[in-house]
Parts: sequence; structure tokens; C-alpha cells
Amino acid sequence: MTNIKVTKGLDIPIKGKPEGNVKPFIVSGEANPLPPSQIALDLTSFEDIKFRLISTVGDSVKLGQPIAEDKGTPGRMFVAPAGGIIKEIRRGLKRRLLDIVIDVAEQEEIQQKDLINLSQISSEELISKLLEGGLFTHIRQRPFNILANPHKKPRSIFVKALESAPFSPPAEFQIAGYEKEFQMGLNTLAKLTSGSVHLVYRKSTMNFPFLNATGVQKHTVEGPHPAANQSLHIQNIDPIRSVEDVVWTVNAHDVVTIGYFVMHGRYFVDRIISIAGPGILEDRTGYFKIREGYPIEDLISGRVHKGLMRFVSGDILTGRPVNTEDYLGFNDYCFCVIQENLSREFLNFLRIGTNKYTFSKTYLSGHFDNTEREYDFTTSQHGEHRPFIDATLYDKVMPLDVPTMHLVKAVLAEDYDLAAELGLIEVDSEDFALASFVDPSKIEMGEIIKKGLNRYASDMLK
Repeated sequence: MTNIKVTKGLDIPIKGKPEGNVKPFIVSGEANPLPPSQIALDLTSFEDIKFRLISTVGDSVKLGQPIAEDKGTPGRMFVAPAGGIIKEIRRGLKRRLLDIVIDVAEQEEIQQKDLINLSQISSEELISKLLEGGLFTHIRQRPFNILANPHKKPRSIFVKALESAPFSPPAEFQIAGYEKEFQMGLNTLAKLTSGSVHLVYRKSTMNFPFLNATGVQKHTVEGPHPAANQSLHIQNIDPIRSVEDVVWTVNAHDVVTIGYFVMHGRYFVDRIISIAGPGILEDRTGYFKIREGYPIEDLISGRVHKGLMRFVSGDILTGRPVNTEDYLGFNDYCFCVIQENLSREFLNFLRIGTNKYTFSKTYLSGHFDNTEREYDFTTSQHGEHRPFIDATLYDKVMPLDVPTMHLVKAVLAEDYDLAAELGLIEVDSEDFALASFVDPSKIEMGEIIKKGLNRYASDMLK
């Protein structure tokens, strides 16, 4: 067992954090309401995938029925998160597929598959069933953090059973009540690799499904965010040295989804999310059980402060802006709201700043040792882009063994040979979220790394 101790990181002291256990979800005063009238298969996060539509507007579909296919990996199906009628297919720039919106039927039909006996099925047959059932949309591959290639056996599989990003629900919430499915998911993953399945969880956890899990290598992590980032786990346990290395990654909810399909023959759509942020009414934050592809309009109903707000699907560091007509992202377990600030504070950098958060100690508040204080963050960046200033500042929140500023500069220069030497194949865009947050230069390092990884992957994986 490996214990990873994170000393370089940061838990952002932002107001609006969810607390307590999972609460009943309330829409318009109704606890545990019926499913929303519309659910969407959100495909915005699969920017590198070219889709072939299997169903179109007006078609009747069952929950779990394939409705789109990955052209690059024939057989990898994206399945309907609800039973009903396809109402709309939304596209973006260059007709890129964004959402498939389904009008939910009063009595949803569910696509039922044969149950899988792991002891009697070959790994090839298992892969085929998981592809058809939509489960290979939940498994990702390093380097490059792309969807896993089912035809390349991974040398190891990493299961992230902890969360550290702001507002993220504890991994324990995702498996509560599905402990058997979680273990079955681990057993299924073990059959897909000739190496080890690495289960990584917090050192302080008392959750018995993690502690009693069998057939896996167990590892622990302690410390602030980004303790849950899988790049950190891989680098400390089974480092990636070449683009030819193949390592798969999943989270605790993905494991439950896989195990549920194997045990019950149905696609699992439930998940625990957090609704949080300074823009949410104080008594309306929390953790809630909802469904995949939930409408944003229902998530904000009766929960948001008055005024101009930014809605974020995903955690506050790496999520994407959404509006009331959108749906919760495919890989998202947070919904956050913060105030949209369109004004500039006059001479803000010349003020003492006793009530402002600062990591670089620009303001007086940064010299106070007040770990309990939380701040009402807004979307204001307090400035515009400027050149890199101090590389040591980024390294204070980067626990990975990579030179943050030099790697970003190499990607900006499109010198991918140098970037690879500096650790590009070991990282993902989320690893640079904290560096972007504390950066006085306002540089979106995560976006730079994301584009660099996509460009490098397109060259190396031809």
C-alpha cells in the first residue's frame, strides 16, 4: 500500500459549501419529485469524438438504448439516459453534436440486457457487452485523458474513490446502497487488465466498501486539493513514461455504473450531486440524488439569489458555464452558482484589502492566519492577461513533479517534444486549475494544456 501525502495544494475558502448527508431533492416545493419532463444525453465533453446518430428526432427510445456511436471506435455506444421520445438534437460549431434531448415518458421503458457471469465470460465478450451497453463511455485512458481504447489492454486501472475539488460530493455518497455493485464493478475491471486495479481513497476514510474491497491494490491519500486528481495517483504508483503506455481511469460512480450493468443488465442513471456556491440560498445548498442529464432549470428552481449569476456544470475550478436551457454534464457531479461581476473596482490593487482573498499575499488579509474564514467569490478576475510573473507561485499548488510554467510555455510554443520531456503525457488539464486560480497573470493554463494534449494526441495516435 502506498500513502500519498499532498503538501502542495489548496482548499479554496469559498462560501456556499454543501454540508451534511444526502437530502431529498425538492422542485417547486415537492420532495422527491417525479422525473423531469426532459432529460438529455450531454455530449459537450466529448469534443474529440465524431458521432454517428442511431436515432433521430421523433424516435421512441428506451432507457439504456444506444442512440449514438463513436465513429472512431465502432461499437462504442452512447445510450439514452431516459425512456421516451427524442425531442431535439442540438449542435454547435461545425455541427458538432452537443445534446440529445428526450421527452421522458410517464412509464419509461428500460432496455434489459442479459446478466453477465464474470466466471464464464471471456474478456473479449465482456468488452463487447460493455461497449454495447454504454459502459465504455465511462472509462478513460492515460496519457491524454481520452476515452479508453477497448482493443488495447491496460497495464493497470486506477479507481478514484475520493474527491477534493471544491463542492464535490464525497465518493462514499456515490456507493451508499450500492456496495455490492461497487465490488462487482471492481471485479469486472480486474478482468479487463493483466495488471492491477488500484483503488485510491482518503487515509481517514471509515467506509467499509473501500476498506473491505477485494481483488485490488489499495492506496491512500491525504492532504488538500488536488489530492483526488488521478495524475497524482498514477505518478506516485505506476508512472507513465511513454505515449505507448496504457492506463485506464474511472471514479467510484463509474465503478457502480459498471457493476450495476453486470449484475442487473440495465444502465444506471442515478447519481449524487452537490448544489452549492455563493449564489445559492444558504438553506438550499447540499447533496442530492438526481439523474444523469438533469435540466439546469430544475436545479436552480427556488434556489438562487436575485441578480446576475453564472451557472456552472461541474466543480467551480474546471466546470463549464451553462444556462437555464442546458443540462447537467455527462461527467459532472456538481452544480455551482456564483455572482457574475461585470464591473471593475476602482484602484482595487491599491487598497488594503482586509476582506479580500489572496494566495500571493497581495492584500492585508493574506497575512492573517484565519483558516476558518470563507469568501464570497465572484467571476471578477481583477485584471487582464499579462506575462508570467513568478513560477514559484504556481509550484506551491502543484504536487506533480512537473515544472508548471515551463511546461505551459512549451505547449504555447507548440514544442511538443520539449513538452513531453517536461511531463505533458503525465498530466491533464485539471492539474493546472489551481495554478490558474492563484496566477496573478490571469492565464488559463488548464485550457492551454487541454488544447496541447489534444493536438499532441492527434499526432501521436494516428
